Amino acid sequence: MFFNLFNCVASPAEIGYHIASKGILRGDGMIFYFSGTGNSLYVAREIASALRDEARSIPQAIHDASKAYEGERIGIVAPLYGYDVPEMVKRFMREAAFDTDYLFFVFTYGNRHGICSELACSRMASRGIEVAYTATIIMADNWLPGFDMDRQRMEDKGIEENLAAIVSDLCGKVRRIERATEAGRAEFAEYLELGIEYSGETLQGFLHMVGERCVGCGTCARVCPAGCIALKDGRAQRDSLAGLGCNGCLACIHACPAHAIEMELPEINPAARFRNEHVGIAELMEANSQYNSID
Repeated sequence: MFFNLFNCVASPAEIGYHIASKGILRGDGMIFYFSGTGNSLYVAREIASALRDEARSIPQAIHDASKAYEGERIGIVAPLYGYDVPEMVKRFMREAAFDTDYLFFVFTYGNRHGICSELACSRMASRGIEVAYTATIIMADNWLPGFDMDRQRMEDKGIEENLAAIVSDLCGKVRRIERATEAGRAEFAEYLELGIEYSGETLQGFLHMVGERCVGCGTCARVCPAGCIALKDGRAQRDSLAGLGCNGCLACIHACPAHAIEMELPEINPAARFRNEHVGIAELMEANSQYNSID
């Protein structure tokens, strides 16, 4: 299999081979990501590997003293919660300065993506920054009240083929904004009418810690990208306003080995949990943890 190292052009089939084999493309860019259960981490890691770019977790980069970034290309990979990126990603988009002629977004989603590309482009345009490329990729939906995680794992969503096509576009610096469909616009408008908000203020009763089940392992605290969970007297306690404020990512409930976290809403399959099969719990903790140690 041959890659053109001078113009970084390869077919989707070749890129697919590269994703699997960790090939030899070289680049000079940065990819930032936010991930609750590993989908966006996996996508960002594979894109970064294919382009030989640096992948950085937004929960870590949000603490950078200077959020001024420069690169041949800069990308943001993020999930959609209620048709939009998490609050932490929005904050990062407001605070960061991107010096690049190729800024791109890749959105991971499990059901619907509405007008996510237009929202991202509008936010960046308000800062005088042009977005060169956007894409969406459907993956497992980790929303427990709406989906059975066991069934989500079994569905063939064409992830590798879609990811290969996106990498091929990025390799060739394709300039294209994914446009919303009329159906997507209508769905987003209906969602807005519900008045649902993902923020620390509205998510206080979103999850419940079941103290008698907690084994005090600290997994939930380490995997939380916002630092909303801490161990006290050997038990996990959550405050949605603590740290950077809950983003509703569900990282904690999916990662808890003792099933000691429950949702306020009923779940489709309370026994099933999810983490992207290509991402280990240690990798997710490293990306998300807001603590140097758990006492």
